[in-house]
Amino acid sequence: MKANDSFLATLNPACKLLSHLSVMFLLMAISNPKVTFLIWLLAVLIGTFLGGWRITYLLKRLLPYLGFFILVFWMMAAFGEGEETIWKWAWFHITLESMDHGLTIALRMLAFVTYGLLFTSTTDLTLFIMSLIHQCKLSPKWAYGLLAGFRFIPLFQSELNQMKTAHKVRGYKQKNSWKAFMRYSLPLFTQGIRKSERIAIAMEARGFTGTRDRTYYQTPKILSKDLVYLLSLLIVVLGIIIFIE
Repeated sequence: MKANDSFLATLNPACKLLSHLSVMFLLMAISNPKVTFLIWLLAVLIGTFLGGWRITYLLKRLLPYLGFFILVFWMMAAFGEGEETIWKWAWFHITLESMDHGLTIALRMLAFVTYGLLFTSTTDLTLFIMSLIHQCKLSPKWAYGLLAGFRFIPLFQSELNQMKTAHKVRGYKQKNSWKAFMRYSLPLFTQGIRKSERIAIAMEARGFTGTRDRTYYQTPKILSKDLVYLLSLLIVVLGIIIFIE
């Protein structure tokens, strides 16, 4: 999660998350593929004009999910039930109803990915955690622990690459994937425990007790533009559902 210089990056993370989750809940109640496609297209337009997306960035992020999209559509369409048969061969039976159902599920999955990407690509991780503390009343103990856990992910990736490089230099080859997993996971696990203990000691030495009555370097607030974005997004989505479906 890393913010950019777009308009969405200036919004309150908690309010933005609520907006996108509300759209996702509405998507779960929709059975019309046309409406689902338009709501997904709305996310693409928001990301392009308000989120600072480029077409190359969007294609790079969504292409890995194209296989899942085709697979879900085929499974729902080829093995579904319905009255209006379009194509039938052996155990495959594609009907108009099964195609609509398959398109709806596949487009819904694609819309979930796009709205999630719309949030993660325009949100700073630290600001998001601070927003959870101030707007969602999350305990600072859980919030700072979550923040430290996210910060550990790139460290683990770099350490894993270093271990693999060191093994290659020493000529070590492991064909058994389970043994290779144990060989890498045990050192990473022990290093993670050591780092977590160091962080805990450092935070206690600086007076961190986990209470809410403390000062913060960043204090996110909900502004009028956050409410405008929330209401506008819900109004547009509800309008698509009412007038198209």
